Amino acid sequence: MELVAAADGHLTTGFLSTADLLPVLADTGHAATAYEVLYQRSSPSWLTMIDRGATTIWEDWDGIDDKGTAHDSLNHYSKGAVVRFLHSHSLGLRQDEGSVAWERFTIAPVPGPLEWATGSLETPHGRISVQWSTDDAGFHIHAEIPVGSLATLVYPDGHQVELGAGSYEASRP
Repeated sequence: MELVAAADGHLTTGFLSTADLLPVLADTGHAATAYEVLYQRSSPSWLTMIDRGATTIWEDWDGIDDKGTAHDSLNHYSKGAVVRFLHSHSLGLRQDEGSVAWERFTIAPVPGPLEWATGSLETPHGRISVQWSTDDAGFHIHAEIPVGSLATLVYPDGHQVELGAGSYEASRP
């Protein structure tokens, strides 16, 4: 966290550790810092790429310069690994340890500054779908659990509920 602060909210990771930065920050109680890095608009950042018209993740943070000239690969995995954080933390979907084919998973959104997230995952058991939002009344969630799967819903306040197959909708203040 101190290194991110010293870099003015930017990441300074290398090729292999970029994918781990945001999840590690969020998992150690620093979700606000993880989202600060995610939402950073000046280089190096993911949003700099989007601001320059990216529809893929570039190998170099400044893959297209201010004049529109492309450098290096414009479709590269290392920095694209941020999608794992969006899936596992922003949306909250995580396959449980020892689970096969998403038979057991956890839904544990880390809202941070986000007001909502929605997404789904096709598994061998069927589609898992999660949609959540926050407002002045609290946290609201809708989840679809496929037949053959069991889920643990962990609300942002730590309250847990076990879910079987089917549709689930709830709110917590």
